[in-house]
Parts: sequence; C-alpha cells; structure tokens
Amino acid sequence: MLLGYARVSTADQNPDHQIDALLRHGVERGDIHVDTASGAKASRPKFDLVLQLLRPGDTLKITRFDRLSRSVLHLVTLGADLLSAYT
Repeated sequence: MLLGYARVSTADQNPDHQIDALLRHGVERGDIHVDTASGAKASRPKFDLVLQLLRPGDTLKITRFDRLSRSVLHLVTLGADLLSAYT
C-alpha cells in the first residue's frame, strides 16, 4: 500500500502541489494525509495517523524530506525508527 504525507506550515499555505505530486506517483487521494503545522511542532496528528496505518511492506511517499522531519537529526532518527519497526 502507498501512503502519502504532506505538510504546510500555516493555514495560508496551499498543499495542492504536494498532493498533486503524490497523486502522480501513485498514491490514492484517500491515502494522502495532510497536516497544517509548523515543522517545529511536536504535534502532527495526520503524521501520527500515518505511522499507525503503516504496515510492513507499505511505502510512505513524501514530496520533500523537510515535509517529514524537523531537522536532519530528526530525519535520521525517524528513518531508523521506521526501519526497525517495519522491516
């Protein structure tokens, strides 16, 4: 299963370009989850939902790494967590 995640930092920003890119790469519209939250915020409910939905063999699609993580350290930690949890 393909799951998509997109994030914009403010309500003024539009996630449509991220959603369009995810759709072009095979993610079904119903499997795209969008947060409107600063990357610095720990609370990202849609991202938390994606992590709950992911199963071994699934693929998480994003448009850019900065939509997924708050820093390089967070990205590396998240990658290690995903690798150990889903392989």
